[in-house]
Amino acid sequence: MDVTLLKKLVSFDSSAVNEDKIGRFLASYLSRLGFKMFRQPVSQGRFNILASRGSGRHSLMFYGHLDTTATKTLPGWKSPPLELTPKRDRLYGLGAYDMKGGIFAFLSAVSEAPAYTKIFLAVDEENISSGAWMAVQKTPSFFTDVSLIVSAEPNFGYGDNSVTIGRTGRFVFQLVFTGLSAHIARYQAGLDAIDLSARFVTQFYRRRTTCFSSPHTIAQVRKISGESIGMSVCDRVTLEVEILPGPLDSVGNCLTLLRDMSHARVSLKPRSTPYLPGYSFDSFPYQAEIHTTIRKHLGRPMTLITRSSVGDDNVLATLKIPVITWGPSGDHAHNANEYVSQRSLAVFIAMYSDLLRAHLLLE
Repeated sequence: MDVTLLKKLVSFDSSAVNEDKIGRFLASYLSRLGFKMFRQPVSQGRFNILASRGSGRHSLMFYGHLDTTATKTLPGWKSPPLELTPKRDRLYGLGAYDMKGGIFAFLSAVSEAPAYTKIFLAVDEENISSGAWMAVQKTPSFFTDVSLIVSAEPNFGYGDNSVTIGRTGRFVFQLVFTGLSAHIARYQAGLDAIDLSARFVTQFYRRRTTCFSSPHTIAQVRKISGESIGMSVCDRVTLEVEILPGPLDSVGNCLTLLRDMSHARVSLKPRSTPYLPGYSFDSFPYQAEIHTTIRKHLGRPMTLITRSSVGDDNVLATLKIPVITWGPSGDHAHNANEYVSQRSLAVFIAMYSDLLRAHLLLE
């Protein structure tokens, strides 16, 4: 398998707000493959890529995100993070798994397939999905004839035969604990907001696996901010709780739970894009064909799963077009020594190619 393209993708530092260079490269690459290109500006130096090739009643869409997390400076890298480094079955490099490997796989498949295909490459997935929201809000017509969206996000240990048909949503709440300042010499006269917040965190972490309505809901405290000024008891702490809600948990019941447990002032943290709801698709186009190609290449049945995670897939699901997450194996996403499996990439190129041939025949 020639991994020259993946090597080039990994060489771009596309962490944080640095997607411009990789975006320009991929726009040129897709143009050479015969795709009609639209660069959609999202913010200064950042743009989505919406590309299409061929025609027909319905298109098949592949999705990928251009950004990575900013982990290249993390200690522990055993190889240069912006150089694709092979070691046995593993290809190491920043973003090789999440998700430049998936982009490489579907671009390799579409390079030979004449089927009516669309590709959506978004910026800002690792942050607040501003690219995906821009696309679905500003260019909904691009998606109207799409029958199925295949997200090549990594499978995070579920296996190459796993197909994600649903995800949780995401909420971030702010909790403000208000105490009473006093001189540290007479701390008994004050009310320590740090103590209040610490008691809540201890209780919340003990109960977080059982206190929600849905067994799929997971949560964590993601930020704590507060300090003593001078030699005074701290009188204010701000804390953030991140909740990935399953289908039985809403903003309202999560808000009530946090208020009852913390006795703090609780509100949904403001953000410039909407919080992402959960979704699930009971069935999807080409389900039988995907099951067949998984059996053919892996010798195992297709497994349908729901993930306790959130991403641009949630944004795309708001279009009411079936979205499946079906991508390669690897490990260490968002960490040093990230890698993708070469065997898995080769299998996915073959399986995506089978899917494109089935799409061509059925259209």
